[in-house]
Amino acid sequence: MNADYLLRTYRDAGAVYPLPGLSMREVRETQDNYRSICDRGQVLPKREQRVFGHLLHPWVAQLVAHPAVLKVVRALIGPDMLVWVSEFNVKPPQTNGFFSWHQDLYYWQHRYNDLPAIPMVTVWLALTDANAANGGMRVLPGSHSLLVEHTEQPNPNNMLTRAQHVRGAVDESRAAQVNLNAGEFSVHHPLLFHASGPNDSDLARIGLVTRYVAPQVVPAVRPAYTWLVSGEDALGNWDHVAPMDVMSGGALRQKCMSAVQAATGARFK
Repeated sequence: MNADYLLRTYRDAGAVYPLPGLSMREVRETQDNYRSICDRGQVLPKREQRVFGHLLHPWVAQLVAHPAVLKVVRALIGPDMLVWVSEFNVKPPQTNGFFSWHQDLYYWQHRYNDLPAIPMVTVWLALTDANAANGGMRVLPGSHSLLVEHTEQPNPNNMLTRAQHVRGAVDESRAAQVNLNAGEFSVHHPLLFHASGPNDSDLARIGLVTRYVAPQVVPAVRPAYTWLVSGEDALGNWDHVAPMDVMSGGALRQKCMSAVQAATGARFK
């Protein structure tokens, strides 16, 4: 998929998928590395290592900065790229967790003069297959033209920290299923309506979600910590951090979490 076609598809639909990412060898190595941060027999990371893993583990930083991923992100938002947040998105087998229809940007509150053209994307990298049976993401193509109001609808199974839902009905007949094989990834616009259902399968659905932003975007509050993963930041809108390791990165990770929570009002689950 060449850069022109990629950009045109993204601007029209608000999402592009499936995109080739990891080799099968990289998938196996990543799955082994992921299991190493989970308790034996479990599929959720231990010691709250689900978020900002790129600050704790070199192998997560390598995924976030994977050449196949950065090539796509560069085509969509330009050569200067900051990593704002990375998080493992996990649905254990036979569980009822879901994501209601929402727009990512509603609670982020980043500022940019033309929100439909905001140079910010979310990459969903599949570490296992992701499909309708195990709660893979659905998107509403072309729904990224306007920021809409949301309501909060508390539900213990809603995996969104604020249980937010776009106000009004969503035409489910227009929804498209994002099917990914392990190692593939999708990229979507922060205004795109998206959701996902429960995992009715016998296997875990595991993905790494990373938010990339260009320096021109202005964060809602400071400090706003990011990792400059490509290019340069000559504007000074963001505060910079760099990957460390599990021994020394814990305090830095907590600082980044607190900054995101202060900006969004959300609490990491």
